[in-house]
Amino acid sequence: MIDIQLVGRKYEIDKELKKYVKRKLGTLDKYLPRAHKAIGMSVDIFRDPSGKEDNRYKVTVKLEVPGQDIIAETATINPHSAIDIVEQKLKLQIKKYKEKHQPKRFRIKESWARLRKNR
Repeated sequence: MIDIQLVGRKYEIDKELKKYVKRKLGTLDKYLPRAHKAIGMSVDIFRDPSGKEDNRYKVTVKLEVPGQDIIAETATINPHSAIDIVEQKLKLQIKKYKEKHQPKRFRIKESWARLRKNR
């Protein structure tokens, strides 16, 4: 489980939202390669009262992994739906990170498999 630092700017974070964030984002480290475990995660929830009605809550997540940080952000009406969207964005970015940091021998096998499939 990832160590999550949760920050609310202009927004009071309740127990229910903390629990939701830990459940949704706390298990993302299982998608990372074993050699590249997550160092930590910071979740920033910002409520913009002067913003558009459809972009009231802005959520920014920074996942700290060796080599580079993975950052995803979104803005929606509801903070819970913003967490869901950010989770999907992080999963896609983790997949790309995993492919990039995979040992060379596995990348070669995948390349040949793609070539055979395209024929």
